[in-house]
Amino acid sequence: MGSGNLSRSLTQLEIDLKIARIDAVLPHLYRRSNPCFLCPRRCGVLRLYGELGECRLPAELRVASVALHQGEEPPISGENGAVNIFFSGCNLHCIHCQNWPVSQYQYGSFHTPRQLAEKILKKKQRGAQTLGWVTPTTQIVHALEAYRLCLLEGFDLPLVHNDGGYEDVEIIELLAGIVDIWLPDAKTRESQVAREIQKASDYPDINRLALAAMVKQADRGETRAVIVRHLVLPDNTADSKNVLSDLYLQFGNRIHLSLMMQYFPFHKTINHSLLGRRITEAEYEEVIDFAVSTGFEKGWVQEYDTETGIPFHCLP
Repeated sequence: MGSGNLSRSLTQLEIDLKIARIDAVLPHLYRRSNPCFLCPRRCGVLRLYGELGECRLPAELRVASVALHQGEEPPISGENGAVNIFFSGCNLHCIHCQNWPVSQYQYGSFHTPRQLAEKILKKKQRGAQTLGWVTPTTQIVHALEAYRLCLLEGFDLPLVHNDGGYEDVEIIELLAGIVDIWLPDAKTRESQVAREIQKASDYPDINRLALAAMVKQADRGETRAVIVRHLVLPDNTADSKNVLSDLYLQFGNRIHLSLMMQYFPFHKTINHSLLGRRITEAEYEEVIDFAVSTGFEKGWVQEYDTETGIPFHCLP
């Protein structure tokens, strides 16, 4: 499928089918949210009674911001940007997270699903091309409630599920027919790296299963595409190559690949022995060359000579 089709507007039939699908899956998700088994951590905490799990989130919906964001891949941002919902909290604890106040310290404010829906609808009026959820994993119930309210108002932007790639397969399957574009990370294929950086030694295995479930939806026509992001880290090109080799072996060009270079030392990695610097242009080019030689044909790379890596360009 060409990238130009990824961000087309929803038809009325697609909107109606999504509403019906959300109505069908919400009862299952309610049951999995208290005790909480919404992510691979499977904390089992009673969030309705104030218990906090790995994500440190209460039962109420907590959102850091709803913003028009233009820094995503071209078919997501388009000309006017994507409406991105930055949910508070995260089920990973990456020491290099560049959004740490939101992910690690749950920065944000409480919303009702109705309040969130109103903000989304207001942002859409500025000409956005897609709606992006950023780490909705453990707040998926309220996220779906808000999205349903938008759909009932005729909201026709495709939904992008942007996550860290540490997702429960059963939840992914429940979201079939609701998510239009999966945008997961593939961070590492080394358990030791995952333990030290993401604080989740099982990340490689969970990530493989999660991506496979997403790609299966694309194969069945239940989602438009899977775009897999990989952030290149300093002194870590060997692991990047392992990630790319594994992705191509599993999926070939059934996925789009997004190679990202905007890492910089921040928060807990400013003085880190390995992560205490930006990657070099040579490191980034080495990973790009490997991706191309491996056989990847669909995807994007970033501009090295900018602080943010924006804009994206198609794979060479």
